[in-house]
Amino acid sequence: MVRVSISHRPTPLASALALLLCGVSTAILAPTLDQRLAIVTALAGVGLIAVRGRDLEAPIPQGRLWTGLGAALVLGSMLWGETLADPRQRIELVPGLVGMALVGLGVRPLRQRFARRFVSAGLAAMVVGVALVGVFEAASPLRLLAATAAAIGAWDVAEHGISLGEQLRTDAGTRPVELLHTGATSAYGAVTVVVALVVYEHGATGLPLSALVLLLAAAVTLMALLYR
Repeated sequence: MVRVSISHRPTPLASALALLLCGVSTAILAPTLDQRLAIVTALAGVGLIAVRGRDLEAPIPQGRLWTGLGAALVLGSMLWGETLADPRQRIELVPGLVGMALVGLGVRPLRQRFARRFVSAGLAAMVVGVALVGVFEAASPLRLLAATAAAIGAWDVAEHGISLGEQLRTDAGTRPVELLHTGATSAYGAVTVVVALVVYEHGATGLPLSALVLLLAAAVTLMALLYR
């Protein structure tokens, strides 16, 4: 009897879209060229780690080589962020890179039961980054809300990919479902940002922006913890 191994890892398309949304969230808060080069480097590294983690048929030395290269790119981008001369640029960049790496570990789980924990931790890191930018830089509400919406979208899409992988398998024909879910999540996030901006401009202008961001961060983190 031939035994067939079925992979129930998170689906590849949802994983890639979740990492892309992580990059978008971080890039919204980190507008300079140096910061965005670090984001692209981190995305490339996390992508290598996630892709090599799926190829179970590849020779072990080759898989370790690509995974090691991906890890080096991620760590290099974080070290680059820590060496930026302006401390505000470090605040804008590093939490998002940490969140991106954690989400990457979630969609490339060494153990399936850890997948959701890493993804939720990644969301928490990105929201902390949003809160820090709001507190220490008094960034515009649009930047803060858009970055938060993209972070929540990354978490939701990654969770969806994990659920599909658990219920089906990674090579199942789920791409239309994944694209539809990502589009609906993105549209919902955009509407939420617009509504929040309208409320802030017309009804909550007396509330300090830092307090608004901290409340938003606490609410999102609680939602992540209670999701499962």
